[in-house]
Amino acid sequence: MATIDEAVAGYVTAIRSMDIGTLMATLTPDALGKAMAQMGSSPPPTNVQDIKAQKISEEDGEYVYHLVVEADGGGATMMTRWKEIDGAWKVTDLGTV
Repeated sequence: MATIDEAVAGYVTAIRSMDIGTLMATLTPDALGKAMAQMGSSPPPTNVQDIKAQKISEEDGEYVYHLVVEADGGGATMMTRWKEIDGAWKVTDLGTV
């Protein structure tokens, strides 16, 4: 199984390449619902220049990473909460910071 850092790095790569299948597979149903609602209210940035993952906290096997996105239209920071579920790292919660 991948480490949490490898899982986050793979997620960042999927965002950069807009690999929707990987992104959706990484999200739990609750997180996917939040992501869909968020895209409706504020579409994701276009022409992403850079994404940096910052580990914020670790508690009870859950990790919080902030993804700092720099894009043509400005930047944004997204909070992602990760947990190991059935042998795979999944995003259980997300939102903008």
